[in-house]
Amino acid sequence: MTRTTRRHILPLTGASAVVTALALTVGPATATPGPAGVAGLPFSIRADSSTPGPQPSSDASGSSTPPSPSATDTSSSPSPTPDDTASSGSDDGGTPATAAVKQQQAEAGNLATELDDKKADVPEDLVPSVDQLTGVLEAVNDTQTPPQERDGAVRSARQVDSALDAIANPGTPAAVRDRLTALVPQVSAALHTANESQTPPESGALGLIVARTASVLRVVEDQDTPPDVEASLVDGAENLLSAVQNGAPIGNEGANAAAGRGEDDGQLEWKMLVSNGLETAGDPNTSEDERKGLAKSAHEGSETQPGDPEAQQKKLRLKKDLREAISEQGLPDEPLGRAAELCTNSVFESVLDTTLADDLQTLTPETWNSEGIRDFWKSREAANDSLDVIAQLQDDTYDNTALAIKRMIPQLADSLPADDLYSSLGMGARDCLQAASRLDNEMGVQSGSWLSEAQRV
Repeated sequence: MTRTTRRHILPLTGASAVVTALALTVGPATATPGPAGVAGLPFSIRADSSTPGPQPSSDASGSSTPPSPSATDTSSSPSPTPDDTASSGSDDGGTPATAAVKQQQAEAGNLATELDDKKADVPEDLVPSVDQLTGVLEAVNDTQTPPQERDGAVRSARQVDSALDAIANPGTPAAVRDRLTALVPQVSAALHTANESQTPPESGALGLIVARTASVLRVVEDQDTPPDVEASLVDGAENLLSAVQNGAPIGNEGANAAAGRGEDDGQLEWKMLVSNGLETAGDPNTSEDERKGLAKSAHEGSETQPGDPEAQQKKLRLKKDLREAISEQGLPDEPLGRAAELCTNSVFESVLDTTLADDLQTLTPETWNSEGIRDFWKSREAANDSLDVIAQLQDDTYDNTALAIKRMIPQLADSLPADDLYSSLGMGARDCLQAASRLDNEMGVQSGSWLSEAQRV
């Protein structure tokens, strides 16, 4: 059965058989050593704040680093041609873009094997949840699945994988084990629901929501969060995961969801906001004072029901608390290229591809524009003034091209105004503000509302 293509939306899813199927899907991957990245990818993006899970052997990541095409500054041309961008060509089985996808699929297969091996060490009542999770990893390894969607599934599965280690550890306190044992099935079930969604781009958005919410597992594992903050985060995560699993609306938006017609933009926005609140409140870099208020606001947002007369007030309070908790940390000490890479990856996973395709069409190669872009996937710093960007095209081929940072960042700022930056990207907002600040200071290029917000921070 051909799998429906889905993508994130944010204007602002018998274990041995599974492992065998994954191996057949992935096939052998050729790789050269490269820098470590999330989910074993050759791009070092900040997908979450948790400690990365085990990596394949050969180096820290077991993944390859695609050659970086030399970037050409496209600022002098309103519509770049293949001569203006270093496009590697379409998917022919040997391009850097194709190699990156194979590495990503291999990571999903390796993770499924790890999960299958751990079934013997976890309580029997968790075995169905582990099987459900490996089933999701098998499903997203379909070659037509957008890589962003696969990233979300791998990210959630990694966090469950770590939680299973804690559950199996005899030294884990009983109370911690009980909380993790209760959360793991909810994460697996919610991810399964997201993967089963046939409403584009609902599945990818729900998968990202689940991945961010699953960060609460690490909070429970670490055992260093104040009890009242942890309680708010756990309760909020349970509420949100249940809403995703059951397709239930929260907040005062989402007429389609309330009428049983699936998620709509308002519901996805609300749930993404709550998931970002939970993830940020659980981040150890967030101050204790900010964590308490944000955890409480996120919990309130997760239990808000349609028709609640205070729903809008609660939403505004959550957005305010989220913005304050993130901006209090100031701008990260990152050079322009690194900040632009991290920022771009956060935007790619959170903004509609159709929006990005429209806003970036003066930058992307004509071959991309004519074929159509299905999934803006990842970027990597190619130089301090350019990014190497990988995308999945509508014909299910993959390509990479170099884009000038001084044009990329202002365009992304147009796609996602500063007012929506924190609620859409969470902690990733800091990288975008840093990129805007660096770009202004070093090149005299302004990035609209992002620069104004960076100056405020």
